[in-house]
Amino acid sequence: MATPLHYRVPPSLAGQRLDRVLEALCRERTRAQLQKLVRRGQVRLDGRRVRRSNVTVGGQAEIQIQLEAPQPAAEPAVEVLHEDEHLVVVHKPAGLLTHPAPRSEAPDVAGALSERYGPLPTLLGEERPGIVHRLDRETSGALVVARTSEAMQGLRELFRRQAVEKIYAALVSGRPPTEPFEVDAALEPVPGKLDRQRIARGPGGKAALTRMRTVEAFANHALVHCRPKSGRRHQIRVHLASLSLPVVGDKLYGTKQHRPLPGGLRPKRQALHALGLAFRHPIDGTQVNCEAPLPGDFASILNALRAG
Repeated sequence: MATPLHYRVPPSLAGQRLDRVLEALCRERTRAQLQKLVRRGQVRLDGRRVRRSNVTVGGQAEIQIQLEAPQPAAEPAVEVLHEDEHLVVVHKPAGLLTHPAPRSEAPDVAGALSERYGPLPTLLGEERPGIVHRLDRETSGALVVARTSEAMQGLRELFRRQAVEKIYAALVSGRPPTEPFEVDAALEPVPGKLDRQRIARGPGGKAALTRMRTVEAFANHALVHCRPKSGRRHQIRVHLASLSLPVVGDKLYGTKQHRPLPGGLRPKRQALHALGLAFRHPIDGTQVNCEAPLPGDFASILNALRAG
């Protein structure tokens, strides 16, 4: 194992981004190489591991760089559904972040793909390489990530025009309508709880529309397919909860309305899964259709409900 490098930030570099400070101090490495070390968790700032290169560094701060990881972290298991030189569609497992989160050292999809493919475009910031849409940490399923700036711009435009078809499977508590139904209700943050959303109570919310269809009904639960036309944060979860149909295992919305599962099952995460994505390739115009099968934990709950 290589001896860690230690630096104290001089006043001339105070207030700059971490990657620029590292580039000035550690001249034997390129900025891209140093950014990779940050993503891997091999850089500490005043003793705290950081995973974002755009944090601001104060004067006299202490930086430690571990050039060789003691035990290289295993790359998160991210199944590739489609890949080409411009973009990749993956099957994100539940529990994995889409991109780095503040004050979190947990692995993420963006970091795993950067390790696999090299630097991803950062049009939306260093903390969101290649990311044009997100899945919540506990939501599994299909996620598209850009590999080039051109593809990132094109994908952003497709999402803006609502030209990406998305379908989600949600296991809900309650009995939804047998006929197709929808919720057309704007969303807004809950005051004082920025991690939560609610149906807007005034004109300031963001428009959101989710179309839904009951696929399979059980005694006190149902499997619902959801097609969100917009892409608001927590949209499907909030819209279903507004109908007293909270997603099974959802710890934020409608928890008092949850019905017990058979056999005392207690899901470890919300039963929401991105089944598929369909869109025209932003570069060559070909049709891209990707399906992500239900993961084992979701399927096992369904099987228990079917067994009664």
